[in-house]
This record gives sequence, structure tokens and C-alpha cells, in this order.
Amino acid sequence: MNKRVVVTSTETYQAVANRLTTAWPKGSSEAKKGARIARRLLWVCRQANWVPETTATSHQAVTEFFDTNTPATFGVTPGTYAVYRSEVLSVLKPDPVRKRRYILQMDGVYREIHDRTVNSGMPEAFRWRCSPLLWYLRERVIDPPDITVDTLMEYYRFSLDVEQLAEERARRRAQDAAKYISLMASDPDFAEFGFSPVEITFPNRSIKYDVPRDISDALLNVFDSRVVPWARGEVSNQGESWAEYIARLDAAETPASTSDKKQAWKASQEYQDQMAKGEQLSRGPAKGFMPESRRWKPATIQSNRNLCATCAKVMYEAGKFHIETIEELTDPEIAEAIAKRLDARKPKDNPQSSYTSSILTLISTLAKDFVQRSPDDLEKIGKVKEKYGKKHEGIAPKNKETLKKFTDARIQTLIDMPDRITDEVNREVARRREIFRQEHGALPPPIEVFDQFLIKKVMFALAAKIMLTRAPRRSNLAGLRLAWIRWRDGHATIEIPPQFVKSRRQQDLPLIIPLDIKTSKLLDQYLKKLRHKMLHPDDDQNPYIFPSPPHAGKQRLGGFYDGLPDRLVDQVHDRVGVRINPHLWRHLLGWIWLKEDPDKLPAVQKLLGHKSIETTIKYYADIDETVILKKWMEYLDGKKT
Repeated sequence: MNKRVVVTSTETYQAVANRLTTAWPKGSSEAKKGARIARRLLWVCRQANWVPETTATSHQAVTEFFDTNTPATFGVTPGTYAVYRSEVLSVLKPDPVRKRRYILQMDGVYREIHDRTVNSGMPEAFRWRCSPLLWYLRERVIDPPDITVDTLMEYYRFSLDVEQLAEERARRRAQDAAKYISLMASDPDFAEFGFSPVEITFPNRSIKYDVPRDISDALLNVFDSRVVPWARGEVSNQGESWAEYIARLDAAETPASTSDKKQAWKASQEYQDQMAKGEQLSRGPAKGFMPESRRWKPATIQSNRNLCATCAKVMYEAGKFHIETIEELTDPEIAEAIAKRLDARKPKDNPQSSYTSSILTLISTLAKDFVQRSPDDLEKIGKVKEKYGKKHEGIAPKNKETLKKFTDARIQTLIDMPDRITDEVNREVARRREIFRQEHGALPPPIEVFDQFLIKKVMFALAAKIMLTRAPRRSNLAGLRLAWIRWRDGHATIEIPPQFVKSRRQQDLPLIIPLDIKTSKLLDQYLKKLRHKMLHPDDDQNPYIFPSPPHAGKQRLGGFYDGLPDRLVDQVHDRVGVRINPHLWRHLLGWIWLKEDPDKLPAVQKLLGHKSIETTIKYYADIDETVILKKWMEYLDGKKT
């Protein structure tokens, strides 16, 4: 294309497409190429749910679209996807704003400021980084004394919208500009220009609330020191040991004559241990001690701790109210204020988020069992939960929509994924061995060409097969232990003890994950020949099937590959074309089977390890009414004459 279509920041996608189809003589090669790019531009709009007639073009938005999706998302080859990306972006990049424009071409006050910067003792980097700022100020006739934070925010938006810079780069540019101006404001050599110091800050994107960083510390200290020991069943809600708890309750009861023999029996450690392990104490969990079946596991403790931190931030942001105790957290009025604020902050793309419901459930639990609030307070909290809590049962609507993207073809791709990964590993091993043979004259043993990259792919294949077999929860998958493997006639079975499985008690059966013969052989080879290559030299006693690889974080020694579930769903995204989270994989298995046969609810209950059929029904009974409608249509078709 000799003549380029230059896009402005306010032009719509449809307008660009129209100009692409009319910019060159009809029938010319340029016109054909322009029409092709116009079709692809509108294809992007359809896939991204943009209205081409009203949506303004954005090089950054289109770049993010291609970066956050994969060829598998749209069922095209990587080559086709790359061509789409290249051609569409080629017509959205505007002409450079500073084309053939240099700082030495500038005149006036900002040229003088630049020259003085060069001759001053300022960091040399400012001389180059801030040239665009000086051009920006000069062209908008903004004098040095008039530069404010608003000026720099407009400069930031100019960098994004007009110059089409990446968001991170535009941020850095604005922050550098603020430092530059503040340095000049404090430097006597620039006093005559009248600069004032400015400070521009962008919210920390890892923090959702604009509050002091330590605002939740007081509440979390109480949570760690009082709530956590109680939730683990170590102490009562008042911090008492089991013996102290029993003695206090006995003292509160009506005195009765008790034999010395009975008193000695009740005081014995054996009696206390027996009672402490009871499923339901006669005095109940709401009276101080947490029974075994309801004790919080480590993941639950961490999750609830994060929810407490959120509550502290929400209340401080809403009205500078600083929650410092569990008693304040469980006040009905505070609970309602938190719920209102969270409801107002619900993401637009996920209005049915159950985050508020999770927080209210925690507050309700603490109010009832830990603080032991009055029935009137508990009733008020219950009404708040009913009003602002989760409005749906089972799988969230957003996740249901994700599951519906799994067509029959994508389901088959998912099922084939472990074998495809294994085949790729075998081909790469063969390629590396052949390269070695050509260089050294002999084929090396296959094990010698394995590096951490290939071993991780073997881990992905094994993890994918385990997830397809039983879909254990995230923590169970990453934390599988060598001691849980049982071998019989060449078949491996993984038995996860009940205390590591959600909602299971010590006396329940383990969660069984049987592996087929092919996967068992792969597991055996991995354990005998590959796993040790992933271990740190000082970590030979690591107990996990998937040990934390070197440089994988603070759990490297003696830890497990905590990021494995995330890397696994990345593989699903790349190969299947649908983005899921690790927990959604569990729902996916249930959905696949019920999609095939809606009568499989009892089987799905056993597959996913639900304790009751009610849990399975709650999650899957209404997952996709089209499944039932399809079966009904098949029935009607069978009755036609």
C-alpha cells in the first residue's frame, strides 16, 4: 500500500473500515488488501463485542485483545492469528506525533529550560525523557507557573490516547515529568521560571482500596492471636484450654454431689482428648469450642484473613471508620455498611459476584460462634446477608457462560491434551538426541536431554490427567505427596487422606484417584528419572510429587509447585481456547458428564467427592437448560410418525 490510511484517536472502527475499502482504485491490489484488512478489523469488533459504528479506535485496546486471547480461542492457526494481528494493527498506528521534530528545533522559554537542564547537575536521563513534555507544554501554551497535577494527568492521557503508548510506559513518563518539574522547583538555577513542586501518584493496582497500607493490621493481629487458635480447635473463643473450658462450664452448672472417682475420671487427659475429638459436643460449638468437623483448614484461614483485611479497608474508605476488633467487625450496623460498600463496588463484568456473600458468611460465623452475639444481633446480620448476599445457588452465572464455551470439539481437545503434551515432549526429546548425534556421533540416553522446561511439560501432562480423572481441588493437586501413591499390578492410585480434603473428617475415607496404565507408566518414569532434576540440591527429602522448582518462590525448599494449577489452566487456554480458573475445572467435569447424560447426578456426586447429592444438585441441576431441552426435542423427534 503506497498510500497509508492514517487513523485519528476519535475515529470509529466502522469509519476506518469504510475508508480502507474506498482509498484505492477498485480492482487494484491495494484495494483488495484494504478490503481484506477492513473485514478483519470488523472481525475483531465482533469477537471483542465492540460496536464498530460507535467505538473509537484504539491501538492499545486491539493489542490487549490479541494478547489476552489465543489462536485456539477462535479456532484459527497461530499463523493466521499472527497475520490478523499484524494487518489490523498496521492501520491503527497513527503517524508519530514527533515525526522529524527534535528538541533543538524548539525555541522560546522551554528551549531555554532544556539548555539549562543540560548544563545543570540534574540526572542526564531527564534531558532525554522529558523532551516530549517540553514539546507538549509549549504547543499548549502552558507556562511553567501554571503546571499542576491536572496538567500532568492530561499529559498522561495524551500519551495513551494520542501517542498510543502502552499504559505502563505512559505512567512512567508522567511520573518522570513530575520528578523533573519538582527538581527544577527546588533548584535555584531555575527559580526565575516559577516552577512549583508537583507529585503525581497512581493507585497501586495490587491494592483495591485507597487507604493507608497498615489500616487492617490491628484487626489482623486480633484475627491471628484469637480467632486462628479457636478456628483450629486449640482453644475456646475466650482463649481457654480444653481443661479450663470444661472447668468453667462445670463451675457454672448447679453443684451436685460427685464421687472422687468420677471427678478424677473427668479431669483425666484421656477423657479430655476423647471429648475434644467428638463430632458434636453436648455444650455445642456456639458455646466456645470448635468441633473437629468445623475446624478451619489452612487455606480457609488464609482466605478468611484476607476477607477481614478487605472489611477493614472498605470501612475506612467509606467513612474513616477503623475496625480494630472482631467485636466491631460483627456489629450488625458495621456489617450492613460493609455490604453496601461492596455492593456498590461490584465489577460491571461480574454483577453476580459472590464476594460480598463470602464476607457476610464469615461475619455471621464469627458473630454466632466466636463473639456469641445476641439473637437479635444475629437476626439483623441474617437480614443483611439475605439482602446483599449471593442471589444464586450453585455455579455463578459468569462461570456458567464460560462452561458453555466448551463445545464438543473443545471437550475432545481437553481430553486429548495430556497425550498431546506427552507427544510433544517425545518429539522434542527425539530432536535433541538427533542434534547430539550429529554433533558427537552417538545417540545419548533420552534422560540426558531433559531440562526443566521439558520436565515441567511432563508435570503438566500428569497434572492434566489427574484433573481429568477426579478433579481434586487446587491445593490438593499442587500438594500431592509421594506417600499417598499406592501401586498394584502396574497401576498407580493416589489416596488423599481425609484430613486434607474439604468437608471430610478424620474418620472418613480418603479421596481416591486411580490412574490408567498409560498414566501410571508416565508417573513411574517421572518419579524414577526426572523428578530429582527439579529438586534443589538441598531438597532431596522433599515429600511432594510436584516439588517446587528452583527459583519458583519462597517454598522452594521442602515445598510444592504452588503455581502448577495456574500453569495448567494456561495450557487449557492456549490449546482449547477458553480461559478457566483451577477450581472451574471441577465444575467442568461435572458439566461434561451431565451434558452427555443429565441422569448422571449421583455419579457426578461420587466423581467430585461431594458428601451429599444436595450439593451436586445445587451446583449442576440448572447448569444448562439447553441440555434438558435437547433431550426433550430428541424425545419428540422419536415420537413423530
